[in-house]
Amino acid sequence: MWRNNKNQRLPEQLFKVVMWGIAVLFAVFLTGLAGLLIGDLPKAGNMPDISSFESSELKGLREQQRSALQKNAAIHQRLEQENLALNDAQNRYDEAKQSFDAWVQTRKATGQFEQNPLVLQRTTQLDGLREAVSRSRQTVEQLQHDVLNNEQAVSTERMSELEQEARDAYDTASNAHDLKVFLWRLLLILPALLLAAWLFVNKRGSRYWPFVWGFIFFALVAFFVELVPYLPSYGGYVRYVVGLLLLGVGGHFGIKKMQAYMQRKQEEEQSMLQSTQEQRRQAFSYEQALGHLAKGVCPSCERPLSSSEPNGLADYCVHCGLCAYKNCTRCNTRCSTFFKFCSSCGSALQAKDEAPSGGVV
Repeated sequence: MWRNNKNQRLPEQLFKVVMWGIAVLFAVFLTGLAGLLIGDLPKAGNMPDISSFESSELKGLREQQRSALQKNAAIHQRLEQENLALNDAQNRYDEAKQSFDAWVQTRKATGQFEQNPLVLQRTTQLDGLREAVSRSRQTVEQLQHDVLNNEQAVSTERMSELEQEARDAYDTASNAHDLKVFLWRLLLILPALLLAAWLFVNKRGSRYWPFVWGFIFFALVAFFVELVPYLPSYGGYVRYVVGLLLLGVGGHFGIKKMQAYMQRKQEEEQSMLQSTQEQRRQAFSYEQALGHLAKGVCPSCERPLSSSEPNGLADYCVHCGLCAYKNCTRCNTRCSTFFKFCSSCGSALQAKDEAPSGGVV
């Protein structure tokens, strides 16, 4: 495992870097192999298409709607032409009417009231233009009426009901397909997750820890990449329920671990009263003890060492009585009791016979 490297030999540090590299590579190769295995699993079938759930009635209504839209498109093109023709006829009639009214006023001013062929001719022309305007207007109104009839020919309410039924059936089939895909993936990934949990609890500190941690990394990647994205939603309920279950399981084991740790520390503190300082120091590895002291933490009870002393940390832990520092018997330099040699004179720090931690050293 990776710990504080300040007190380790350089080859040990390099060795652990290499071991972590092996763990990562092991996880990468396992992830690639798992991807191939998942790809070769029996398929859960193709994703359903919503068109396969549409009834023949809905398809017929859509065909009617499509035909009505095509007809209306042609009618709109003709309607644009007829509107242009109506505007042109209206303009010609307005111009002719203005010209005729001006001509009539001129005749009144000059006293020419008799009817003659010219008056009849211009009146007939004006009537013809008015009739053209009326015909164009009727044509436009008829085309607009045809558009409205085509739009009302298809029951949009019934079509909406049928489309909703098709969507409901599609959602049901889609959820069933997603669940089948998820179960196929769960069949492969769940054993890996259970094995990874067992390895984490029992084997993470073994001599083969790079492969253990590599497998744990692989299981985590498989869970979050190959399984979680395929978790059925069902409106979001499943994801929240799974999240709560994982949180509950994790919290349960976390609480058990913490309670076991507190119980173990209480038992250790009780047994300390019957052990000498040297016996207590031998219960910790060299690197572990120096790592704790570098952080100002007692290696025994793992509580902070008192720093009220003028020369730094206190010699004894005020919580459990462990002797953490003492003076060298040769040069009187203050050294950690876990040091093997004095940092000033280099002489070996010989352990004395010490009374139990409840007594005086």
